[in-house]
Amino acid sequence: PDVISGDMESAMAVELNPWVEYEFRVVATNKIGTGDPSAPSRLIRTNEAVPKIPPANVSGRSGRRHELVIAWEPVSEEFQNGEGFGYIVAFRPNGTRGWKEKMVTSSDASKFIYRDESVPPLTPFEVKVGVYNNKGDGPFSSIVVICSAE
Repeated sequence: PDVISGDMESAMAVELNPWVEYEFRVVATNKIGTGDPSAPSRLIRTNEAVPKIPPANVSGRSGRRHELVIAWEPVSEEFQNGEGFGYIVAFRPNGTRGWKEKMVTSSDASKFIYRDESVPPLTPFEVKVGVYNNKGDGPFSSIVVICSAE
């Protein structure tokens, strides 16, 4: 927070990230100078919240025949906002309706491989990757078009 007056006994820290541990110190200043910081507070974890940041750079990767390999940059731990973090991979053949969705439960996962013997090589798919945790589903990435393996 901004500088607060000397008669205050508390202050509120705002805009903290959910599900992150913080510690706090107090520093006193007057016209003579600035004192040493206090000892750190105990670690305080903020409450969980639904994730707000989707994975970045969703793209296709090379794979084997009849595979659709979907890759992304994992969301860093500080933006997972709670326990039970994972990804929702949604895809559909380009120009069709209805998404297939698959859950990826590993928070550090960076790809998903969909195998289907009926998918011809180089079939374009619309793909998006979303996030979730124990508090609920977060946003999806932008839709990208990638092709199944040759």
